[in-house]
Amino acid sequence: MANKVTMNKKGQKKEWILFWMILPWIIYVFIFHYVPIAGWAYAFVDYKLGKSPFESEFVGLRNFQAMFSSISRLPRALRNTVIPNTINLAISWLPVAFAIFLNELRSTKYRRIVQTVTTIPNFISWVMIYGLMVGLFSTDGMFNVLLLRNGVISKPFNLLSNKNIAWTLQAVMGTWKGLGFSAIIYLAAISGIDQELYDAAMTDGAGRFQRIWHVTIPGVLPTFLVQSVLGISGFLSGGMDYPLVFGGALTNPKLENIGLYSYNLFKNADYSYGIAMGIMNSIVSIVLICLGNAAAKKVRGESIV
Repeated sequence: MANKVTMNKKGQKKEWILFWMILPWIIYVFIFHYVPIAGWAYAFVDYKLGKSPFESEFVGLRNFQAMFSSISRLPRALRNTVIPNTINLAISWLPVAFAIFLNELRSTKYRRIVQTVTTIPNFISWVMIYGLMVGLFSTDGMFNVLLLRNGVISKPFNLLSNKNIAWTLQAVMGTWKGLGFSAIIYLAAISGIDQELYDAAMTDGAGRFQRIWHVTIPGVLPTFLVQSVLGISGFLSGGMDYPLVFGGALTNPKLENIGLYSYNLFKNADYSYGIAMGIMNSIVSIVLICLGNAAAKKVRGESIV
């Protein structure tokens, strides 16, 4: 009996140690993620810099109504967010395929070289990538010079200013930049698959592609679903890095997404409208993550969150 009481006390002591370890993170999340929710009050007033919400004119839902007015660029920004994110969702399987490809390489040295080379672009800023692209594809860039000298084209073209391929170029550049880094999490998932499953498959006469299809892919599917649900939850949270750097007078109609649109609102001191749009974005994200979680539950039999 005494031993049981001692064990319970030790267990409680370990739980308290874990609690004190996670307490700083709980405080951080509360301060930086929950306290700012009080700032949503600014969406319901005509806020001017330097005033508190109580000193500002109450306007109710006027800022929310303005989102869908005829002068708002929000519909265009929504289109420029949803379509590229849909493309990204459609090609989200590429890091999985690339991770499987790396895992199947026989040479460890070659695998490390390929993984390193494909991971490096993730750590290169979009500004540097833009400079590289300008040097390669601008009207006086390397490719135009080579094509003109060899008579392939009669006049130079600017690939970066072509709005008809803006979404495609954005998807290609995003994939090139993040493919190797995104594959790391799937490589970790593959390394966690029980090796006995592969041995059993080989015993049953399964070839390499059969082992990939029946062992590797089911093994990484839960991780892929989690990543997909997280991606769906941020469907309307378009990053502004690429549009801000690559956007211009000709391509902004295709590149100004929600992120860049919000940035321009705050840059123009339209704080109340920007906060109202952020509230709508948060609500839509919650709905999307619930829908994605429900879909994942149907696929794998259990929910993710």
